[in-house]
Amino acid sequence: MWQAFGDFLVTYQVPLRILLIVTLAVLLNWMLRRVLMRTVTRIVTGVKRAQNVDTTSEMQAAPYVNARAVQRTRTLGTVGRAAITWLVVVVALILVLAELDVNVGALVASAGIVGAGLAFGAQNIVKDILNGIFMVFEDQLGVGDWITVGEISGTVEDVGIRVTQVRGIDGTLWFVRNGEVLTLGNASQGWGRALIDITVEADADLDEVERVTLDSAKELLQTPETARKITGAPEVWGVESAFGDRATLRLAIRTRPEAQWAVQRAMRPVLVRRFAEAGIQLATELPQFPGGKK
Repeated sequence: MWQAFGDFLVTYQVPLRILLIVTLAVLLNWMLRRVLMRTVTRIVTGVKRAQNVDTTSEMQAAPYVNARAVQRTRTLGTVGRAAITWLVVVVALILVLAELDVNVGALVASAGIVGAGLAFGAQNIVKDILNGIFMVFEDQLGVGDWITVGEISGTVEDVGIRVTQVRGIDGTLWFVRNGEVLTLGNASQGWGRALIDITVEADADLDEVERVTLDSAKELLQTPETARKITGAPEVWGVESAFGDRATLRLAIRTRPEAQWAVQRAMRPVLVRRFAEAGIQLATELPQFPGGKK
């Protein structure tokens, strides 16, 4: 029996070694990706626990540094998983070819020549990969960021080596080639600004309108849920426009990243109530500021 087993090992030693290489490659890939994601999760959870928040955009102490640490860690984790997979696959493939007595050195040299010939046809792919690497390491975007690329606005769900996935406000998942990203707007970095336009009759007392507007903003600051999203004093920028019998003033409030739209929504009902109590007639419905999220 042992003799038969030995003969089996000798006869099928190459296929068995190849099977062992593939099995070890799969296990190594799984293990390295798992270790990487556990590390990412530990870093993200630790930062959020230290800030006692549930979402990245609500971080209070040093919001930019902490939030970007979380988002960049997630993004590098995503790119790292792809890099691990490709590295393990390439190494496993070389070992398998060696087991099949293929001259790996000559194959690599030939691949280099063929690669040079194919480079002209693969320029877009190379461009996508290089641009994706630079976007990650220059911290242009991160997983969870709210970005605008061309006509697409949404939350970054995945940053791949070649393609970035963006979830639009209507739920559409957009696949954006990294090489095609020429202009990118990121609402999740630094701070935001809530802008609310208030339109009244042109003959209204604009000083009174400004006073009621600021009082409304100060009332909003008394609400803990909204106050933690605001980082600057409310400002009325004066008359933004005047047309016919109407005048529009603009209220500006500096906020935490991605919080400007929530502050705008919370501000409008307060303005409507305050203006009604002051007896000031709003000329039109409060306009929706373009680019609003969620």
